[in-house]
Amino acid sequence: MQISPPTHAPGDMQRAMECEELVHPLVNSVVVAAVASGWTCDEALIAIEEAVKDIRAAKPITQ
Repeated sequence: MQISPPTHAPGDMQRAMECEELVHPLVNSVVVAAVASGWTCDEALIAIEEAVKDIRAAKPITQ
């Protein structure tokens, strides 16, 4: 998976929107794959939300 680098400076509101536009299709693909495997859309979305909470709490990714 490859995601383009940002084109806006940190703190620029467009930067967050740009990231969202890049990440949205990836998250959607995960939800579609989970639903195709038998999970409900709500189950997949809740799982993603919980994963985000876990990642935020652990902060394992550094720049």
